[in-house]
Amino acid sequence: MLKCLSPTRGRKTLGVFFAGLILFGLSGCATAPRVGLMPQFDWSERHQQLAQLQRWSFSGRLAVKDANNESWSASLRWQQDGDSYDIQLSGAFGQGAARLFGYDGYAVIEMAKHSALTASSAEALMQQQLGWYMPVQGLKYWLLGMPEPGSVSQQVFNEVGRLQSLQQSGWRVTYRDYLDVEGFELPRKLVLENSRLRARLVIDRWQLPVTGPGAEV
Repeated sequence: MLKCLSPTRGRKTLGVFFAGLILFGLSGCATAPRVGLMPQFDWSERHQQLAQLQRWSFSGRLAVKDANNESWSASLRWQQDGDSYDIQLSGAFGQGAARLFGYDGYAVIEMAKHSALTASSAEALMQQQLGWYMPVQGLKYWLLGMPEPGSVSQQVFNEVGRLQSLQQSGWRVTYRDYLDVEGFELPRKLVLENSRLRARLVIDRWQLPVTGPGAEV
């Protein structure tokens, strides 16, 4: 025998039924970032592709905030050629222009109204002259969207397999946006932070070695 539902009870039953369908649909659509797992595409292939980039440069904007909530901003120009780097900061944190260049084991900083200073690392010079530093050797890799060779605490991939964040050498790097540069997917917006510092970088223009018409971006 069929049981008849009262109008009120029928509406409640239908409400529960449709609510269940909605929750089921949402749970089916939600996609959590992949933590520490290989994404669907071949990450080793992309990593190998990025590792081929030994010469590159970009221009962008940098904003830094320290643990005391003091903040600075500057325009940034970075050129990398193998292990050699040349970093130029314009309007550098209220101190005029600054230039930092060198290679692994040797660094020089030039600032307005100051003689050039040298040290064994860029980090030491930045800490001494600017009061803060970022890991220049690690950034050579992080800026391209890959970890520095060595131990990585954590890697998180987004739904299309790009690095969304990584933790390495006491720093957390978060990638907010990418863009296509001559077939390479390179970061456009990223955030670097540790317990003492938070830096936001927006890359306006990448340049790769000229390999043909339109290679400059």
